[in-house]
Amino acid sequence: MTRILLLKLGGLGDLLVALPSIMLLRKSFPGARIELVGRKTYGELLRERGVVDAVFSADDAVWLPIFAPGSDPRRDFSERLAGYDLILGWFLEHPGARSKLENIQGETTSDSQYFRAPGLPPFQRIVFDPGANLSISQYFFEKTVEFVRKKGRPVYPFEACAVLPNARVRRREKFAVIHPGSGSEKKCWPLDRFLDVFSFLSQAGYAGTIVTGEAEERLEPKLRAARFPEGWNWNPRPPFLALADILDSATIYVGNDSGVTHLAAACGAAVIAIFRQEHEVLWRPFGLTRVMSAEFVSDIPAARVVTAIEKIF
Repeated sequence: MTRILLLKLGGLGDLLVALPSIMLLRKSFPGARIELVGRKTYGELLRERGVVDAVFSADDAVWLPIFAPGSDPRRDFSERLAGYDLILGWFLEHPGARSKLENIQGETTSDSQYFRAPGLPPFQRIVFDPGANLSISQYFFEKTVEFVRKKGRPVYPFEACAVLPNARVRRREKFAVIHPGSGSEKKCWPLDRFLDVFSFLSQAGYAGTIVTGEAEERLEPKLRAARFPEGWNWNPRPPFLALADILDSATIYVGNDSGVTHLAAACGAAVIAIFRQEHEVLWRPFGLTRVMSAEFVSDIPAARVVTAIEKIF
């Protein structure tokens, strides 16, 4: 059996921009065992959905030589790597441990970022090029397609690889999810405008939920005071896998530039994503997504978002 190790560091959004590439490998190597090193909480969603077969925390010291410059490999590091037929990772910039990887795995070729050494598997590193005029997700996918073709494996279109498998939850008719938070306050549209959108959706016959996480604690007093019509509620801090199930059931999702917005797109919802212009090209979610952008998100009126929703109806 072919064994493939995938490397993807960062938060939820960082992982999901690589989802189409990971799904491509799953489809192109159907009999392979695919394992992921990354943020374990988020990677477990991919394992649960059958995208990968196992997930390892990037915080485990055994992987340190891959990501940290100057670290000495543990005795079992080479043995662990040698168990794979292929190692592939997606990076926003060259990992700091490049020299360490060269020492472990031999000569490099600067064009392909491809490593070989006797007794160790090849290491394919895909590094985002900001000058490519593509989203990060599209760039990763196109480079992964090139790699798969070189391996003589079948390739599949981006759209066929851009949605999480889901065999359990059915999408609900006229069900909306609103997520008013983000890891950065600069990315957050004013809560009052989210509440205006919530009122519009309710009047249009939509049921739904407003979801928040730990990063949105500052919004909780206003949400506690809000009045929710029949069919609507506020769901504070749902467990991550439960959040994915909620998004699976949504027909419409409205949210800021956040990992949750990327997850909604990956779950197949029609997404209205509110972005600062500087992040729109690189980080826009894939799928059924309409991006509303401005230099500052506070410059985007609620009416503009409502108009975008009406076009979905």
